[in-house]
Amino acid sequence: MKATLTSTPYSQQHQVDSSPTKHIEESTLSYLHTSFLLWEYKTSYDAREYRQLLDDYGWDKGSSEEQRALKIAKHFQQFVNCPEQLAPIPVTILLKLCSKNYRSIIDLLVNYPPSGLTCQIVLDLIEEREDLLKAEKQQQLELEKEKEKLSIWRRTPKGERYCQFPPQWDESQQTGVLAQDLIDNYGLIPQTILREAIADYHAKITHQEQSQIETAELMVESETSETFLQVDTRPLENEKASQEIIPQEQVLFPQVQGADSDNQKQCTTSSNNIETATTLDSNLTSSTASTQPVEMDEASILVEKLKSATSYYQIRSAIYRHLSVKDKAWEQLPITEKSRIEKLLPQEMLLLNQARDNGLILDYYELETGYFQIFIEYENKPVSVSKSSIISWLKEQETLNCVTG
Repeated sequence: MKATLTSTPYSQQHQVDSSPTKHIEESTLSYLHTSFLLWEYKTSYDAREYRQLLDDYGWDKGSSEEQRALKIAKHFQQFVNCPEQLAPIPVTILLKLCSKNYRSIIDLLVNYPPSGLTCQIVLDLIEEREDLLKAEKQQQLELEKEKEKLSIWRRTPKGERYCQFPPQWDESQQTGVLAQDLIDNYGLIPQTILREAIADYHAKITHQEQSQIETAELMVESETSETFLQVDTRPLENEKASQEIIPQEQVLFPQVQGADSDNQKQCTTSSNNIETATTLDSNLTSSTASTQPVEMDEASILVEKLKSATSYYQIRSAIYRHLSVKDKAWEQLPITEKSRIEKLLPQEMLLLNQARDNGLILDYYELETGYFQIFIEYENKPVSVSKSSIISWLKEQETLNCVTG
């Protein structure tokens, strides 16, 4: 039956207080009394006596209600002498504070004065704790994600390994457009496009890293050389004073360091000058000759790298590192090695070589960026053509040659 304004209120009908908050506080306080009583019985009696006591009170030992009551008593021992301070907090919230994630809040409740603790204060503390736990969990997930090594390797049911790339998303769709163009117009398959592109990018990065290392080594060598020269030229400053009394013809030749100064003054005859000049010539000849093996050694190193190369990208990387001796190294290679290396060249370079042999182009060279600089007749500057456009560009040149021819 629906209540009306003329109906007898519930509080009057049952002779109870009309404030629901007061009843919540009373029920919480009663439950706290129950919890602390059970905890006292459990810690004061042995198991058999404790069971008999519960039987006398008509309470089943081991029930879920007993476990909940003991849990509250265990974690709220700090309030055993003032359970009324926890009265404003519902039992459900007290049980939540007993969980592992929220137990730290209980230590904060002790700091509140009597009658100063409210349910809203506890709810605010729980909300702050939840925000902190959420932030810690997010941070942990980010750390775990950083530790996880991204892998593209997969295995078939038979255990064979293969690589699988995730879908490629970009707003301009450039990757898909260019790949589809290579498939439609040049007959390439996606696997070939991906393999060639990755190999080319890997060669470019490794070459840049090697260039940085070599640059750092050259800087260290340069600094070492400068330090050596500074130390080595100091004795020459002391020599200038002794050279002032030496005849003019002897000043043209360097003094031998470490020799006795009196002997140096006596060495003024023309025969000594001739010997010194001869020594200078021999030193100059040996110094000039010593630079030749260095260049030849670098060429030999490049030859060995070319012989051991099994892919075009290894060949290109080796040539970039020893570009100054490229031609000499190529001359030292046997014909069989030259033929083997030519077979490793990509299709674009084979077509360019063929075009050069047929007189369609004069020459070309490849840039690290993947572009080719191509020299053609009647053009003062080379034409820059990307690797992916070589085939179409050569077809255009053939068409132009046919028209002009």
